[in-house]
Amino acid sequence: MIKLLIISVFVTFMVFLTGCTNSQGLQGSVKVDNVGTDTIVTYTFKNQSKKMKTVIGGAHYTLQKDKIVVDEGGVPIRDYIDLEPGQEYKDKKTFTNLQPGSYTIQVEWSETTVASDFTLN
Repeated sequence: MIKLLIISVFVTFMVFLTGCTNSQGLQGSVKVDNVGTDTIVTYTFKNQSKKMKTVIGGAHYTLQKDKIVVDEGGVPIRDYIDLEPGQEYKDKKTFTNLQPGSYTIQVEWSETTVASDFTLN
């Protein structure tokens, strides 16, 4: 019974923390570069608020070619990241040997989504 109570308190605490962490003030951007056979997607999220933001979780990306998902996954990061006002979090994902076509990359992090369209010839 005590274990159940402890687990309930822990779950309630985690839900409260997640609910308090939102994307208000978190702004994102994405940049796509082609280097040889690699396509490098660099995404940046910046705390535009006047308060420190604690972000929980990792980034998730979806790559679409001609509106069909060709790759998706997570980019692992630490469980908690504190961003001071004006501070940025930047990371990248590299795709190798993508076929010619029209692509869209979408990256989600802490309820903030950024996307970019690009074409490979």
